[in-house]
Amino acid sequence: MMEKRAVGSLNGTVIKRLDVSGFILTETANRPGQTPMHAHENSYFCYLLNGHYSERYGGEQLLCKPSSLIFLPSNEGHAVQLHNQNRVFFIEIPPRWTARLQQLSLGLDQTTAYSNSYLNSLCGRLYREFCTSDAASTLAMEGLVLEMLAEASRGKTQWKDRSLPLWLRKARELLKVRFAEKFTIAEIASEVGIHEVHLATTFRKHFGCTIGEFARQLRIEQARTELAKRDLSLAAIALAAGFADQSHFSKVFKAHTGITPNQYRKEHAPRLV
Repeated sequence: MMEKRAVGSLNGTVIKRLDVSGFILTETANRPGQTPMHAHENSYFCYLLNGHYSERYGGEQLLCKPSSLIFLPSNEGHAVQLHNQNRVFFIEIPPRWTARLQQLSLGLDQTTAYSNSYLNSLCGRLYREFCTSDAASTLAMEGLVLEMLAEASRGKTQWKDRSLPLWLRKARELLKVRFAEKFTIAEIASEVGIHEVHLATTFRKHFGCTIGEFARQLRIEQARTELAKRDLSLAAIALAAGFADQSHFSKVFKAHTGITPNQYRKEHAPRLV
């Protein structure tokens, strides 16, 4: 049975939590780390305030950066990798509102990522009201959450996030195979038979990151795996993962994880006896 966790239970501490007409709003400060595959009883929105982390769900992997917004339905299995210190804002949806949406045939039942959308803007406004918490903010927050639910439900009927074109799935698989190589977007586009501009914009729309960011994240994950083994030098790991040199590798790795490759190896590699 999959582990069940409370929404917002990452590697950190709760800064503030409010109950607004049954909607639970929580801000957390988190340190680097990872959580295994788990699920939550309630649906929720997750809005990244700063830092970076990755979501893995349903065979997908999504890199989240500041202002990224994700909706996860109840009982959706997912795993989280926190690459550096970050702060996250959660909007938990109570069961009565989930049932209400279903009655209206507006049920939100798919994990969906939003980037540079009206929903992201609404969530930013909601967070500012959350920080203010004056006499009028509770009413304002309730209204903004309801508007977010309406906007997300309306968008669901217009765009099925998981109905990925075959060519886009093929492009993603090519990137997983070739992430350590030097390649151009034009080369990937040519292999899947699509225009490079269409590939770049559609990839970002569906996965919430650019092709370059996706490839960089795969390189970092490859480096993490090798660092935990102690078999290779940092220079060899850097080259195998597609970085120009050890210096470039160390700089990018620390920017994404908050620690140097050597520090990561000390924390995760088996100790020599």
